[in-house]
Parts: sequence; C-alpha cells; structure tokens
Amino acid sequence: MWNLPDPPATTHFADHEHRLLALLLFTLYLVLWPGWSEIVAQAILLGHFVLFFVWQWSRSHHNHPQTQQQTQRWHNVLLLPLVAAMVVFFHSGVIILWKLMLLGILAGRYAPHLRTRLLNVLMLAFLLFDVFGFNLPLLLELTLWSPDILDIARYLMLIAPVVVFLVKPDNSVEPRENMDFFHALSAFLLSLNLLFGVLLLVKLMALSYVQAVSYATGGLLLAVLMLSGLWLNFAAHDNLQQLWSRHLLNLGHHFEQWLASLTQPGTYKTLSPEQFLESGLQQLNSIPWLCGIGWQSPYGHGALGQESKHKAMIAVQSLDVAVYSPTRISRSYYAHVKLLVQLLEHFHQAKRREEAFAQQAHLKAIHETGAKLTHDIKNLLQSLYVITSAIEGAQPQHFGDTQRLLQGQLPHLSQRLKRTLDKLQQPTQSVYTNIPIRTWWDNLQARYRKRSIEFSMSIMWNANIPEDLFDNVVENLLENALNKRKRESELRIRVALETSENQVKLTVCDNGSKVSKDIEKQLLNQPVPSRDGFGIGLYQAAKQTIHTGYRLHISHNQAGQVCFELASV
Repeated sequence: MWNLPDPPATTHFADHEHRLLALLLFTLYLVLWPGWSEIVAQAILLGHFVLFFVWQWSRSHHNHPQTQQQTQRWHNVLLLPLVAAMVVFFHSGVIILWKLMLLGILAGRYAPHLRTRLLNVLMLAFLLFDVFGFNLPLLLELTLWSPDILDIARYLMLIAPVVVFLVKPDNSVEPRENMDFFHALSAFLLSLNLLFGVLLLVKLMALSYVQAVSYATGGLLLAVLMLSGLWLNFAAHDNLQQLWSRHLLNLGHHFEQWLASLTQPGTYKTLSPEQFLESGLQQLNSIPWLCGIGWQSPYGHGALGQESKHKAMIAVQSLDVAVYSPTRISRSYYAHVKLLVQLLEHFHQAKRREEAFAQQAHLKAIHETGAKLTHDIKNLLQSLYVITSAIEGAQPQHFGDTQRLLQGQLPHLSQRLKRTLDKLQQPTQSVYTNIPIRTWWDNLQARYRKRSIEFSMSIMWNANIPEDLFDNVVENLLENALNKRKRESELRIRVALETSENQVKLTVCDNGSKVSKDIEKQLLNQPVPSRDGFGIGLYQAAKQTIHTGYRLHISHNQAGQVCFELASV
C-alpha cells in the first residue's frame, strides 16, 4: 500500500557481530577444557577478553553517539583491572561467574527478528548447559557423565558456536541502542540464584547433583510465580508484560530525543508545514522497535524503511500513518507511537495556522497601507478642491490674490503628492519632512480661509514639526467638523495653536453634539462606522503618531465643547 523503498545494502558491524559472539563463546568454552595447563587456560582467557573488548568497542562505535562512545571507553578502561585480576588469579569459580555475567549481557540484547531471537536462545542455552552440565560438576568434583559420554557431549557442544558463526541473523533493520539493562540484570541474578541454590542443596542437604538442579530450578520458578501473583494483586493496573517490556526504560529517552529535535527553533521556524511534517515522520522512524513507516497527508503520501506483517494504523486529523514493527505491536507500544503522531500533527496544525495568520497579517498590512494611501489621496483631492474653488469664485479684480494663493499652495500640494507617490512605491517606510511651524500654520490658514473656521495662535517658539503628520491630523479633524456642520448648521469650528520651547499643542474644537461613548472608545484605536467616509481617517492618524513623539487624543467631549488635541509628549 505504501510502497516502502528497499533499504540500502551496506556493510557494517551488524553483518559480523554474530561471528564475534561465536568466537567469544568458543574461547570461553575452551578455557575450562580438561587437560589444559593453567598457562594455556590463561592465554585463552586473555584472547577471550580481547575479543570481548573488540565487541564492546564495535557496538559503541556503531550504535552510540560520540559522547556515549567516550563514556563506553572509560567503562572499558575501568574493567581492565578486573579482567587482569581474573587472568592472573585464575580460578574456575570466577570463570563460572563470568559466564553467568556474559549470559546476562546476551539476555539483555534486543532481538527484533525471529532468526536473531533463535540464535540468541541458542547462545543462552549453550552457556547454561556449559555451566550446569560441565563446569559446576567439575567444581564440586562430581561425576555426572561417564568418560565416553562426557567426551562426546563436549564435542557436540561445539556445534552451537559453529551454528552461530555460520548462520547470519536477520539484521535488515540497522541496529540501534539494543541493550536492556533490566533484562540483563534479571537474567544474571536468576542464573546466579540457581547456581547458589544448587551449591546449597548439594553441600548442605547432600542431594545428588541432578536432584539439586531439579529442586533449585523448581524452587526458582515457584518464587517467580509467587512474586508475579503478588505483583498483580498489589499493582492491579500493571501487568508483567509491561514490567518486562524494554520500552519502560528506553521509550522515555527516545521520546525526549524526538521531541527535543522536533521543537528546535531552527527546525520549527525555518521549515514549511510540509517539510516540518516530513522531518517529524523521518525522526519517528528512528525509534528502535519500528522498521518502517508510511503516511498519507494533505501533501501526498510517503514511506520510509520496510514493511512487515506487524502493522498498526493511526489516523489523526489530516494525517494517516501506518507503522511497521518486526515484532508484535503491544497496546503499550501502540499508545506510545499514537501519542507521538498526535503531537506531530498538533505541531503541524500549529505551523499551518501560523502560516495562515502570517498571510492574514500580510493581507491586513496591505489593506491598511492601501486604506492609508487612499485617505492621503482623498486629503490631497480635498486640498485641490479648495484651491480650485477659490479660483472659480475669484473676481477679475482679485486675480492677483488668486495668483499669490496658487503660488503659495501649489508647491506645497506638489510636495505632498510626491510624498504620497513615494509611499505607493515603498509603503513600509515612513519618512517625515520637517518644516517650521509658522510656515505650516500660514499654509493651513490659506487653504481654509473661506471655510468659516476660526484660527488662533500663540507661537512663542518656531519649532520644526513633521508636516505630513500635522497635515493628516488637521485635515481629518477639519473634514469631520465640516461634515458635522452640514448636519448642525450653527456649528462653530475653532483651531488653536500654542507653542513654547518645550511643547507644541494643536487643538481643533467645535460647539456641536458630543461623540457617543461607544465611538469615543474606538475612535482612535480602530476603524469606526462613519456616515461620511470609511471611518479610518483618525485611526490612521493616531497610528501615524506612534513613532513621532506626538499624541492625538480627545481632550473634551461634552455637548457644546468637543475638542481633539495633538500635542508633543
């Protein structure tokens, strides 16, 4: 269904690990071979430990990151004195304990495939039979086999290392961190308990060796069953499968790695939603007990790894995922990978919403810029209308005054038109032209001299002001007041300017009806409903003051006195 690609054919340590293990078993088996001198046994044991360290180094080099490789090397260095002591002070009892430790290490290896598990069971059986069939009776000086049978059995035992050496395990999935300390420790302690049980039964109760092994094995199984029953009674919500599942110790680590990698700022911010989703699924495939993954998303379908007969389907919102495992997928495993897929889809949807919000913000910025420029053009057209009205109503004997008005206002109008065109080309840049306030005030009075507006001033300091800002604010306020006069014919409009060395204050007032409370709260913060325009003029003007050092606010709002004030802060 998912068309998973074939894994690349690579040669690495996993292809030869079984041969190293076979040599480890073979050399360790030969150490206690009867008839060797102590020097020969010590030499074989030394060769065994050399192979052991090569095996450990190879596993660390291929299955762990650099920091864990360094830690593994230090552990090997710390083992060297113990190994040297075992070689120098050679004793069969110590070799038996080492064989049980090696048995625990092999029992803790994670074997995902059937052939690998069978070879692992063969190695464990080989070590157990070697310890309890040959080494322990020899240590107790017991005769368990007749000489002929003993020789045949010893040679037949060599079949196990040969099989392990020749039969390649199924390592089609690249090995990852495949050692479970809990399994290893449990196997070592159980076999050690069995060893001490046999010793106690033989020495204290004088039982035969076969009886001692049978009783010790039965007692150990009974103890495990009793402990299991107590566990189930006192921990009703858990079960033994969870206790013996390696994910209890390892899944948290992989979960943290996956989540930390997924939420890295460099990963989360720079990738598109599609790339982010694919990156998360690729990291999901790195979980040790998965051999393949396939998915169907809004962007299409994809696959990684390889298929197997053990499969689980997970559907979360717009994402359908199929995960494949070389072993049966338990409920715990399924719940875990489902949680990871849900988290991935949650972050993916957050990325999609973030992208949608960014597009909306971009469109909003375009809309607001267009609205602001439209309003600027509207103010320019109004100023042009005022000038043309003055020309149309001028008498021939007043043409000199009209020409002076045009000479004074047309250059100013040209400059404003040029700035508006510049904003159309670069809408994100706000550049203000400063002019002396007296010049600006004279131009303002000239433009509105025939609109029945009262002007008053107290200019104590001829400060420079941002021309665009003051033009935009005053023209919006005066246009609103003039439109209000159409509804309230007796309306008086007053414009007052006060300047000092420390402050500039411009006030536009009228004696009409007050602004309603609802409109007053929104007027300078957002667009408002308007009878005469778009309702965005004062909102845009207030936004324009943010980085200029001025503030626009309503200073009075009551019937007979409605005042807007633009003042420096």
